[in-house]
Amino acid sequence: MDATEPDGGDSSGWNCSVHPSVFFLLGTLVLTTCATGMLCAAIMTDHWEEVTWNGSYLEVLANGSHRLQWLLDGNVARVSTNDVRDRTIAFLVPMHGGIWTLCVTLTEEEINLLGRVGFPSVQPCVNYLSGGIDGVRGYEPRADWQHSTNSVMNNRMQNLSISCALVCLIILGSAALVGAFGVFQHQISAVLVTGVMYLLAASFALFTLTIIHFKRLHNRPHVEETDGTVDGVVSPTGGRGVHDLLPARIFTTSWSLDLGWGGVMLCVMTSVLWILLSKIMRFNPISSMIN
Repeated sequence: MDATEPDGGDSSGWNCSVHPSVFFLLGTLVLTTCATGMLCAAIMTDHWEEVTWNGSYLEVLANGSHRLQWLLDGNVARVSTNDVRDRTIAFLVPMHGGIWTLCVTLTEEEINLLGRVGFPSVQPCVNYLSGGIDGVRGYEPRADWQHSTNSVMNNRMQNLSISCALVCLIILGSAALVGAFGVFQHQISAVLVTGVMYLLAASFALFTLTIIHFKRLHNRPHVEETDGTVDGVVSPTGGRGVHDLLPARIFTTSWSLDLGWGGVMLCVMTSVLWILLSKIMRFNPISSMIN
């Protein structure tokens, strides 16, 4: 046997074995990517809640007081006065919204078709942060749960949910930079801080999810108690005159909220992995894992 070649060694002089901690590092990075992407996608999408109408119950509520005309294969209801003038009061439309957006669940082509029967000129989506869109009639950007008799508290809840979501995005972006610095520069403290930051991001996301999830349970405002703005109603009069029909609305949470809950759980798991990674790096530096 050649004296320069150790028994059982590789003749090329390279050690092909991989330290087990490398797999832990790779797993941490993969879970971090999934958690960050899922939570960011949940915050940025606008399908946290959907507003639809119960057609059969709506017919019962409108009996004798309003005239209903179903349009677009029963997807939209035109509410008019029950007299010879047949004056349009409002259009009952499906909507979906996010943390800071509210959108009509109609295509531009469908909106143009409805315009032939008096549908107000609206943009498909509005943003709560923009303070409204000039020139849009009958489409107030604030959700009607903000317009109850305790509107100040509800506005604060909405602003708080938006603030928590923005802070969560900032923390996620900062954590990505700190984590990359900790891994490439072998900084244990930076890796530990990354774990703490992901725990903070999960906490702020949890606050946002809780507010959005329970906001409809907090109050069920009526139009006569508000300035006339309601979700699911598009009207030149702001929705006044349809308060008797509001019990037919159906509020359901949608896939963005589920995505957010999944992102929170993954962020907590990611936080644990980063903290454990800092402990592993204390005894096995990244350089020794790879070499």
